[in-house]
Amino acid sequence: ICIPEIHSRAMAENIFNNSSSTRNSGSEEICYRYQAFPCLRVMKPGEFSIGPHCDMAYGHSIGNINFHIPLTPTFGTNALYTETHPGREDWHPLTAKSRGLGYIFDGARCLHFSLENTTERTRVSLDFRIAIYRKSGRRPNLINESNFLTRNYHEEAAIEENDVDDVLCSERALEDNYSTVPGYYDEFLLDVGASARRRSQFSSHGSVLRKNNGRVVGGLLAPDKRVGFPF
Repeated sequence: ICIPEIHSRAMAENIFNNSSSTRNSGSEEICYRYQAFPCLRVMKPGEFSIGPHCDMAYGHSIGNINFHIPLTPTFGTNALYTETHPGREDWHPLTAKSRGLGYIFDGARCLHFSLENTTERTRVSLDFRIAIYRKSGRRPNLINESNFLTRNYHEEAAIEENDVDDVLCSERALEDNYSTVPGYYDEFLLDVGASARRRSQFSSHGSVLRKNNGRVVGGLLAPDKRVGFPF
């Protein structure tokens, strides 16, 4: 649900066509890097979770997009607070009456925090991050394995990572303290060409694959402190 939502917004904004001529030629892949195991947050009445911070201060990439999905009603002091733009300090709670109503915000740069939960309700939420970048300069060797497409790379000459006219983060810019941890991120790649970039709907047609960072396909690491467990 989340990746198609981001893809639809990016297509509506014509994001994938706003790139340099060197990157805009031939076939290319748009990569959605997502947190493989979401953080499960539980904040009971009387508890305090975390003070004002942006995720970059904790080693996350500037290119990450934060998703906050409350699984319980959130209101008052049991909600997560954030600002609408870095430095604006217009603090507001991310409230939800229905389970699963989620929020997307720039947690990498915007300060966000929780207060002491003075309500009588426990807040339970899923929190995770997704990033988008353009993958090019590599030729994948696709192999169909257990109904998942995996690939081996044959590296070619490195491309210029810092295209000033590309609105997407480069793969290098997305490197953070967690990108080298096996199993923290997985990737969903969509092969887009000149015609595919003009599609307004998310589609699985073409070369679509999931990359599992060297782990067993379909497997997840046991939850630990990297993903907010234990609470």
